[in-house]
Amino acid sequence: MQVLDLIGIGIGPFNLSLAALACPTPLRTAFFEKESGFDWHPGLLLPNSRLQVSPLKDCVTLADPTSPFSFLNYLAVHGRLYSFVNRCDATTSRREFTQYFQWVAHQLPQLRFGEEVTDVTRLDEGYRVTTTRDHYHARSVAIGVGVVATIPECAKPWLGEKVYHVASYLDRPQIDIGERVLVVGGGQSGAEVVEHLLGSPGIGKITWVTSRGNLFTRDDSSFINVSYTPSYSQRFHSLPLKKRRTIVDDEKLTSDGISAELSNRIYETIYHRSATGNIDDVIQLLPAVVMKELSPHADGWHALLASHGTCQRPTVVADRVVLATGFEPRPLAFIDRLLASASMEGGLPVVKDDYSVQFEDNAPGQVYLQNRSPVQSGLQSVNLSLVAYRNGRIINSLLRREYYLNVPDRPILGCLGLLPAQETQNAR
Repeated sequence: MQVLDLIGIGIGPFNLSLAALACPTPLRTAFFEKESGFDWHPGLLLPNSRLQVSPLKDCVTLADPTSPFSFLNYLAVHGRLYSFVNRCDATTSRREFTQYFQWVAHQLPQLRFGEEVTDVTRLDEGYRVTTTRDHYHARSVAIGVGVVATIPECAKPWLGEKVYHVASYLDRPQIDIGERVLVVGGGQSGAEVVEHLLGSPGIGKITWVTSRGNLFTRDDSSFINVSYTPSYSQRFHSLPLKKRRTIVDDEKLTSDGISAELSNRIYETIYHRSATGNIDDVIQLLPAVVMKELSPHADGWHALLASHGTCQRPTVVADRVVLATGFEPRPLAFIDRLLASASMEGGLPVVKDDYSVQFEDNAPGQVYLQNRSPVQSGLQSVNLSLVAYRNGRIINSLLRREYYLNVPDRPILGCLGLLPAQETQNAR
């Protein structure tokens, strides 16, 4: 059996980037995905869905600007480079970026779609990876199996054609004329659905519920985006776990919020609707509210709502319930077994600065975590912003040399550790 240097488990944007950056190296790799081809939340590709980061934060550019797998090269190959540059908007749609991902995937022979990994076990050297077709031997593995929908407990018994997660939005029947819709969740996905509903002809009443205190926008200012740079990532990793937890909580809206453009468009639409009639007949926005119960009745779905600090428990009646309630790591028994001997801190596996897991025993090879370490590695570990940087670090770790140069920008935001001793003394 041929011994591979790395097997990637799952082919989403993160492992796709790793495969692309591994392509010009001497590493022998294979990546497995249970789906028949590359896709990226297809049920969410609404007409106005936008990428929330710069398209230069693609699979490769920030690690290797000369790579043929860059977004700019994708535009050039398809005859759209000048047209893109001439636009007044430097971002792109989620649909176009998905097409870019698919273009990269079609060029990488080490990707094996339609073949699911079912088990990973330790060997004396490396790991035995079992799929639905065969067995493989690799010195290291990279886990990038993606996420699954987070469903409120009260909605789980009723999932189907009329109660579903936002990830299935485009896969469900179109909204009927006069249909009442309850949207639960105040993040980007919920906002995109609400905007789509507001543009649906003949839509009935929309009720938009979020547990957040307001419909908060994503913090996308220049100083805040320093949080998604290599120098910041390296400093974050060196901090105590308690401090890292605090920072992740404080910086939540740098990654998980509604884009300002979308928020303003929705507000503008609601404002103009209110100028021509009673806005409560069209949409009702309920912040700081959670859905406690959901049950079917003859006149529709009854959702019992609750607000923190009050004893009011009103019921909303809807014909359809869309759950924009987020995602969580996909649970897999073999991953739990693989990480059973990991060093733990605060209930979490310790992740080193090359994104490999630290084990209590002598592990036979590295296990890299692609999208499961926001507290250990920062929010950038579950965000596209540093995907090329992270995978460059992983490849350097595998090769045991700096194949991809790690020369971070000089940080705009300093820290005490970078100050000369005299300046530090004067600050006391």
